[in-house]
Amino acid sequence: MKNKKIKLSLVISAFTISLIFSNWVRAEQAITRVELWDKLTLTLEGPQTNENATPNPFTDYRLDAIFTSPSNKQYRVPGFYAADANAAHTHATSGNLWQILFSPNELGNWHYRLSFVKGNNIASVTFNMANNEQSAGFFDQQTGEFNVTAATKLPSIKDFKSKGKLEYVNKPYLQFSGSKEYFLKAGANSPEVLLGFSGFDDTPTKRNYQAHIKHWQNNDPTWQTTNTEADNSSHQSSKGIIGLINYLASLNINAYYFLTMNAYGDGDQVWPWLSKTQTTRYDVSKLAQWDIVFSHMQQKGIMTHFVMSETENESLFEWNESQLKNDFAVSRKIYYRELFARFGYHLATTWNIGEENGWQDPSGDDKQQKANTTKQRKQFADYFQSLTYYPEHLVIHNGPSLDYHIYDKPNDNILGYPAYTGASLQGELKTNTTYSDVLKYRQLTQNNPHPWVITMDEAYIYEYADNVDTWRKSNVWASFMAGGAGIEFYLGGGGDITEQDLTPYKDYYLAMTTAVEFFQKYVPFTKLTPAPELTKTGWALSDNSAFYLFYFSNASQAKATLPNACYTLDWFNPRTNNYINGKRFCVNTATSTQLATPPNTPNNDWVYLINLSAK
Repeated sequence: MKNKKIKLSLVISAFTISLIFSNWVRAEQAITRVELWDKLTLTLEGPQTNENATPNPFTDYRLDAIFTSPSNKQYRVPGFYAADANAAHTHATSGNLWQILFSPNELGNWHYRLSFVKGNNIASVTFNMANNEQSAGFFDQQTGEFNVTAATKLPSIKDFKSKGKLEYVNKPYLQFSGSKEYFLKAGANSPEVLLGFSGFDDTPTKRNYQAHIKHWQNNDPTWQTTNTEADNSSHQSSKGIIGLINYLASLNINAYYFLTMNAYGDGDQVWPWLSKTQTTRYDVSKLAQWDIVFSHMQQKGIMTHFVMSETENESLFEWNESQLKNDFAVSRKIYYRELFARFGYHLATTWNIGEENGWQDPSGDDKQQKANTTKQRKQFADYFQSLTYYPEHLVIHNGPSLDYHIYDKPNDNILGYPAYTGASLQGELKTNTTYSDVLKYRQLTQNNPHPWVITMDEAYIYEYADNVDTWRKSNVWASFMAGGAGIEFYLGGGGDITEQDLTPYKDYYLAMTTAVEFFQKYVPFTKLTPAPELTKTGWALSDNSAFYLFYFSNASQAKATLPNACYTLDWFNPRTNNYINGKRFCVNTATSTQLATPPNTPNNDWVYLINLSAK
């Protein structure tokens, strides 16, 4: 080992404390402070290397930290090669710094121990303390501690630090571990090639989101790019994507679905590597710039929905390594690890194994497009979950539209498989099947010990969106009334890969966020289940005792079968976001009852809130 002195830096937000210790002396204990749910960064001096070095820093070294909380819970957190640890701005391709990112979930004094090992493709092997692995020296087995305190300044209400980690909690809805608030998704699905942005280093695109530069605000992040496709290399080049996020946040959009790898697929511009053929050589500066955007999304209350492959490259890793002879490529394992190590500290995330997974290449020339098998889907999910430490939300997306065989093909599906926590559905905008599709999978899993979180993530549109009423009635409210946990808006007509200006779709976004706001404010939705037996002219949710929620696309046809009792009725207008107090009524028949029409526009869609009336 060449270095006689090793530096360990603990970087907590803007506060940095550094220690220097020799490699043969146990690290001096450093106690410093980090706020609850804030980003803790361990920056460590290791071997001098670079993105193209041998041994490969992404495959042949593995860094992990074991964090022990004040209540003695342990969390194993993977680390990564960071070049000079400032590559987003310096564009460094070499250096001797390695990092671990973590967001602590308990107040009090924490401890950690580092593991740093080396070996051929060691990064593909999940950490296990029982493994007899070769130490890489430097900071291996060093220890430290830090203190977690309450926030001195409360973050904005949208910032996920005000809510804690969004987790799967064995219910059909995700929940924030701090605030205990349940999450309903109103997401953006397009452009799904969000990361195909000229402001990122070495990204082969001219996409700059020029229309959204005006939405960038003072004190928002900026960086320079080395991308030769960019219009310029000034900070101006980074503002478009930040402005786009600001615009969506202004409409209360709370999730964004984007591809982290579309090599050989739609767009063919996004990958985390130095080039699309170098699948074990990661572009450190590009990934650091990605993370600036992801951090901004988290501060603005937008969940990062990482879609890790698409149908055109389902088997890219396995084709490159073995021409499909092996089910699970080493390079895929390292890909999962790199993504989670760099971005898994974020508080609100969905991890999606792949878009339109299972769509067989009709040409028969499978190669990297060969559809994954059920066995592979399970293997991929198991491995990804082995990297996680909090209860992460892991899903997979079906394809083509309305083809759900990956979930329910007899004796060959993943429905309810415990490594997955939900389904990311692709349906179609105008088929009027969104309700039945979401309902099917909600009902199939809701009574299991491991119920899935069901969302309609792509109501596919073959042309540009041109009918907000169809979107609101047949997709948005259909999803939520079927017991779904959210929906995302997809542009269609090629807009999923070409659109750069999202302002024309404001009404589509508002249709979702209005619905989410209504459910969060007025509806005990986690206590309700779909109740299609209660009405033939609309959709119903009920707690089966005292609360009934109905949606009718035409309120003049509002009919429901309710138990004999007296009730109070209120209305909600989903077009105007207007809540109207209604009146008391009684039911004394076992047959369907015509419900009172709202005070205006009775031939349009209305929501009915019906509560059992106190005697």
